[in-house]
Amino acid sequence: MYITRYNFIIIILFQNLTTLSKQCKKMTSTLRITALAIGFVIIISAFSFIYPLMSRPDSSLIVSVDAELNGETDDYNLEYRSYSKDSQEMIDEIFSLRIANLGNIDKDNIVVTLSHIPESTDWYKFVSSEKTFGSSNVDLFDEKVEIDLLPAGETITIQYKISMNATSIGINNLLQEKSQLVFIVTDNDSNRISEKTYNVKLPPS
Repeated sequence: MYITRYNFIIIILFQNLTTLSKQCKKMTSTLRITALAIGFVIIISAFSFIYPLMSRPDSSLIVSVDAELNGETDDYNLEYRSYSKDSQEMIDEIFSLRIANLGNIDKDNIVVTLSHIPESTDWYKFVSSEKTFGSSNVDLFDEKVEIDLLPAGETITIQYKISMNATSIGINNLLQEKSQLVFIVTDNDSNRISEKTYNVKLPPS
């Protein structure tokens, strides 16, 4: 989105550099080198200003993650706190990830990905994913969900069901390896719109 928006600026900058180079041919060698050096400095400075704008996440898309079954997410402390575990030391949870398009332009090819750290499956088990709200068409690939189009002014909810082993999480804690859930949302240019990482906290004993 932002790359295409600023392409014309980059083209103009390089056109100006070409024009400057042609003008330098009429100068003496010393003036030519000086003019070219100044031109390159201007180009590099302009690009360093434009690049952050090109790669900046789309602020019109608002992402939130909520635990719906057996705990709560805390965006301030970056934690997921579970309330209870069953007799088999398992923590079952449903996470709802919501994306709201507050802008005036439809957004296409949005990708939502759930991952976990450490990557071992001893403590983490993916159960299912589904769209539970919104008119957008989606393709479900387990923890990866592709959203075809999110119209302006609309919201979509993707729901993940997972199961976590409290015993294995406790072992990770002893090994000083945080058990983390990572929700990432990217756009069609692979720009990262949102990344939410939650440290999994065990329920009270």
